[in-house]
Amino acid sequence: MTVNRIKLSLVVAPLCLVLVIVVYVYSLWSADRKKTAELPVEAASQMMRDLLKFHAKKGGFPEDMAKLEGIIWERKKRPFSANNRALNFRNYYYFYTQISPHQFTLWAIPTGGSREESPTWFLVASPESCRRWKGAALPLEQSERIEPNPSLKDLGILGLIEQPAVDLKTAQKAVDSFMKK
Repeated sequence: MTVNRIKLSLVVAPLCLVLVIVVYVYSLWSADRKKTAELPVEAASQMMRDLLKFHAKKGGFPEDMAKLEGIIWERKKRPFSANNRALNFRNYYYFYTQISPHQFTLWAIPTGGSREESPTWFLVASPESCRRWKGAALPLEQSERIEPNPSLKDLGILGLIEQPAVDLKTAQKAVDSFMKK
């Protein structure tokens, strides 16, 4: 009888050990997936690219982001807010404002549980150039009071630092010459 218990223990103990290891690995994987899902993924440059494509097709920037539906973006239900000028996408809050038919501003503010790990961006763009400012994640209560077109002083108060400007005309010429080759 004792021999059978020992044989049974030699079978059950390794199975329990394997089960503990599998549960531990799964918990690590699950925690990593949760952290990855909370991490903001910034797409301001893609948003700017889509707005520039709209400008090239229609001759001006849209009044709101919903106008991109069906022209640049696939038509589907998106959770726009602020009169279709704001969109929450992959833990970033994008706030778009048309300044003129040929100029816009775009805020990209991180949201979610891991928002402190990602930067806030502010862009002023036209078909010719893009000026960019970057800073730490804005506090959530402050992001509700952002100005669509703030002054340089306001951007400095928010802790945003201007990045090198991007000359979009030169960049487009380089792409066009590369595509001809």
